[in-house]
Amino acid sequence: MKLNGLRKFQKSLVKYEDQLEKNNAPALAKCGLFLQRQSMLQVPVDTSNLKNGAFTRSKGKGWKTEVMVGYVAEYAVFVHEILGVHHPIGKAKFLEDPARDPDNQKRIQAIYRQRMAM
Repeated sequence: MKLNGLRKFQKSLVKYEDQLEKNNAPALAKCGLFLQRQSMLQVPVDTSNLKNGAFTRSKGKGWKTEVMVGYVAEYAVFVHEILGVHHPIGKAKFLEDPARDPDNQKRIQAIYRQRMAM
């Protein structure tokens, strides 16, 4: 039995996989930027130094892409982790809470799927 078009089909699969791999880094970066925006809505503001130091960084390529969202202020971890402090604007866990929020997780998944669509 001869399968017509099998080689053509295999080539198109390889092309499709290559395109998906190319789309991965920008898709993850877009997801990271969304999380950063959500976090910045909750970050405590005193002098705006903490809020203005928010970042989203990508490293690697294709399927090996890693995206990190964070804050550059040296005291960010203390503001994030110490729960007993009252903040007139914002709150502790300003990065963790948006990352764990089920609605944000659904939105991140939707952003990723949209950016990966071909």
